Amino acid sequence: MAHRALLLVAVLGLLAVSPGVRAKGPDPIAQTIAKLVQQAGLGDGLGIHVVRLHDAEELYRNRPERPRNPASNQKLLTSAAALRLLGPGFQMQTRVEGTIEDGRVAEMIVRPAGDPSFGYAQLAILAENLRLQGVKAADRVIIEDGYFDDQILPPAFEQQPKEAASFRAAISAFSVDRNSYLVSISPGAKVDEPAEVRVLAEGYARIDNRTMTSARGAPTPRIDHAAGEDGHLAIRVEGSIPIKARTMYFRRRVPDPRAYSAHLFVRALGRAGIEVSSKAEHGTGLPSQPMIGQLYSPPLSKMLYSVGKWSDNFAAEMLVKVMGAEAETPGTSARGVQVVREELEKMGVDTGGLVMVNGSGLFDGNQVAPRHLTQTLVAAYRDPAMRAEYVAHLAVGGSDGTLAKRLEGLPRPRMVRAKTGTLRDVIALSGYVLGEPGRSVAFSYLANGIAGKQAEARQLADDIVRALADYAVGPGVR
Repeated sequence: MAHRALLLVAVLGLLAVSPGVRAKGPDPIAQTIAKLVQQAGLGDGLGIHVVRLHDAEELYRNRPERPRNPASNQKLLTSAAALRLLGPGFQMQTRVEGTIEDGRVAEMIVRPAGDPSFGYAQLAILAENLRLQGVKAADRVIIEDGYFDDQILPPAFEQQPKEAASFRAAISAFSVDRNSYLVSISPGAKVDEPAEVRVLAEGYARIDNRTMTSARGAPTPRIDHAAGEDGHLAIRVEGSIPIKARTMYFRRRVPDPRAYSAHLFVRALGRAGIEVSSKAEHGTGLPSQPMIGQLYSPPLSKMLYSVGKWSDNFAAEMLVKVMGAEAETPGTSARGVQVVREELEKMGVDTGGLVMVNGSGLFDGNQVAPRHLTQTLVAAYRDPAMRAEYVAHLAVGGSDGTLAKRLEGLPRPRMVRAKTGTLRDVIALSGYVLGEPGRSVAFSYLANGIAGKQAEARQLADDIVRALADYAVGPGVR
């Protein structure tokens, strides 16, 4: 009796580590996770939820109802809504319209549809196709801007107004190269000569090159830009680069994506041998004309790879506006996030307490509880119309995406499919651990208030997932 009493006290002590812990099945996975949480000592900024996939039975809980900043785990909601609403095969069509008379088009109208994958290579193909159709000149080129509204910065992106990195790129229905430009810096022919600086959009970008070629040392390039009053982009490049250094590449966001994409289209037309009489214009509500060119995006299922595996903020925000535009044009971010909420509710997700301001999770503003994420994960997994594509778009532990160097050496390869999330004060990880029938799980881990402890918070997330991997394959596998 004394031995049984001591055993009962020990078990109760483990359960007391985390209020509300639930232990199901033959393995004490809840107690294992609770012990890991206690040892990490990260405080009450944690929110954790684990459920079985086949029956949604709760295996572990740690404040799963409390909304928190999800960082890029917000993209799990965006992707699920996009797959459900638009379908895996959905494609964006970029159309060119006009009437060709003796090789000349009086008004060439471009009708974009928010394709986040559209790059200069696609522009070049479109221009060459127009030339093959017999187009030799265009009097006017007009970009139809009615698919999206004119708010180019998604909500919350204004929180870092001086950030020029491409992860904070503006969005527009006609976007080229993710509304960012690439600067290449190469050493000059001799020491103390200017370095060679190039940007694709010559003519639109005006470069003030103040770089020098050095004999040795580390490269010290600095790039600043500003939209000029004349509509051009002024780029100043300073610093030095060693003469034996390889070419360096830097990507920066474009402050005015409408002017940038319009310039690149005219450039592509010229390279294809099509003469354009003036700069491209912008307009809305333009009447339809005969279609003379078109390009389709890859299917949505393929475009989502960049969202789930590489945490692509630009693609996520573009998709939100596309969902808004498919409901009512012009598409807005506000309408888009409302559509996301509506689609989640149709999936059976209880959206009480959920706050969404953008689709990427960048900066502060979104508030998502771990249970919102586990409910979304379970619903997507149970839906045969979206399961395969939704699971496939996530990073694979120890294999690719943002998890390529994390969660290696698990009991089985590729058993973890998850979305990471990182901000200065947030570490997040949510997804699936796939194992034996009846033992696969959906999990969500949101750690807020961990500035200065990001490494510890990330380690705890990985430790929990490793414990779930052992649970998922069953006892005696390790």
